[in-house]
Amino acid sequence: MKLRIKFEVNKGQEVKKLSRTFSNLDKALTNEELKNFANAYIALSEVESYSFEKITEEKIN
Repeated sequence: MKLRIKFEVNKGQEVKKLSRTFSNLDKALTNEELKNFANAYIALSEVESYSFEKITEEKIN
């Protein structure tokens, strides 16, 4: 499972769109735990707006 955090940062006169993806996360993590992690990561910088995406992998034959 992966968690992608998309966010915008104000760099003076410019707003930059960035994303960070965390991979190989434990599949047992709950959505609330993922949300808490993402909120803690966002709190480390001055972010204008953000969104979180839980990415699951499914094998198809």
